[in-house]
Amino acid sequence: MTVYTIFLYVGIAGLLLTALRFFFAKPANVLINFLQNFIGSLFIFSGFVKAIDPLGTSYKMHEYFEAMHMEFMNPLSTPFSVFMIVLELALGLAIILGWRPKLTAVLLLLMTLFFTLLTGFTYLSGYSPTLTFWGLFFLAVFGFAVAGIAERAFGRNAGLGLGVLALVLIFISVKFTHLSFAANFSETKMKVTDCGCFGDFIKLKPWETFWKDVFLDVLIVFLTINYKKISPLFTELPRAILVYGVTTFSLIFCLYNFMWNEPVIDFRPYKIGSDINEMRKVLKPEVKDYVFIYKNKKSGEEKEFKTAELSAITEDWEYKDRKDIVLDPGIPAKITNLYVFDQEHVDITDSLLNNPDYSLAVISYKLSKACDCCFKEHLNDIAAKCDKAGIQFYAITSEDPEEFRHKHQCAFPFYMADETPLKTIMRSNPGLVLLKKGVVVNKWHRKHFPTFEELEKTYFSATKH
Repeated sequence: MTVYTIFLYVGIAGLLLTALRFFFAKPANVLINFLQNFIGSLFIFSGFVKAIDPLGTSYKMHEYFEAMHMEFMNPLSTPFSVFMIVLELALGLAIILGWRPKLTAVLLLLMTLFFTLLTGFTYLSGYSPTLTFWGLFFLAVFGFAVAGIAERAFGRNAGLGLGVLALVLIFISVKFTHLSFAANFSETKMKVTDCGCFGDFIKLKPWETFWKDVFLDVLIVFLTINYKKISPLFTELPRAILVYGVTTFSLIFCLYNFMWNEPVIDFRPYKIGSDINEMRKVLKPEVKDYVFIYKNKKSGEEKEFKTAELSAITEDWEYKDRKDIVLDPGIPAKITNLYVFDQEHVDITDSLLNNPDYSLAVISYKLSKACDCCFKEHLNDIAAKCDKAGIQFYAITSEDPEEFRHKHQCAFPFYMADETPLKTIMRSNPGLVLLKKGVVVNKWHRKHFPTFEELEKTYFSATKH
């Protein structure tokens, strides 16, 4: 699914809601009512796919803070994520209902402008990895100051329009002026490769994310300018009850998913039933060619030669540089960053995933932040009984485990992997994964660890007969 597909489905939802609106009362302005429903549906959808996995959004905000050199904000990543998710859902419903239209439209505009700033930073860092958030922030402040002056001089519409224009011009100036950088774009330069706008449901390219937000900025500016034409649905009291009720429910729902369980709907590549071995296979290899740049020794002219043209190069030309050309991007593997190493730094990923029998893996992206009692009260006991039953049991973490192992008397092996895939596999620290031949049979949050007896009854006993 692409961003265009999402817009299509949300647009259909907006049309249906607009048509349904005629059963209650004809809207004052059909176009404005469609924008209400379109924008509201998009925000509700975006908020929902993140609400089922608020910890994933928290990890994404942590990535942003690290990339922006704002590490002091890391402790706030989770509460900030929950706040943004709840606000998305509440504002999405509020704009559809027409509840406090001026306030709702302004808050929607501020939120999308904030997202545009983040996604603009993400995209531009692909041109310059040294780009700082504060530089972009002060440019944005300058742009909005100009917009504020325009508002005072020419009115609110001019101010809002120049505010959006300022963001676009800032982006263009940073991208194309020699005062910033002139390097080619590369995703390898980026510390945040996707915005997380739709959680794990869909991963958008940096340019898709940024221009999506610019497009929304334009729509919401238009809606804000015409807020008096926003059609309310129901009377004031039912609207208020619905908005406050959804806000409260969204908050409870987010906190439950954060503290108590894995995502109720799992869009990750490691969801239950996934074959990790198949996910790691490249579906279609990338096809590349090269362009060689040569300089004429006599004239100083630089010329590009394709691989097939190299035989025609004479002694008058000297080699200068080479450029890679992607002829076919291919279809990469869905999982590209999972590598597990033992204490001797030997890659054992394939041996673990090709085990024909059941195996249990404890996933802890950071042992220093893991629940200690989970090991003392549950995992050590399961590990001991698995050892007697001949069931493979091990842990995977991103930190040196030796001190932790001795402290908690863990008698099972610990392996190493990068932090990012471990966060993707489990939203619990620690969590338990049951594997067989590389297939994710089941997963358990630390709040719901099974006993060995339950595992044996459900899974292991069947293999003995």
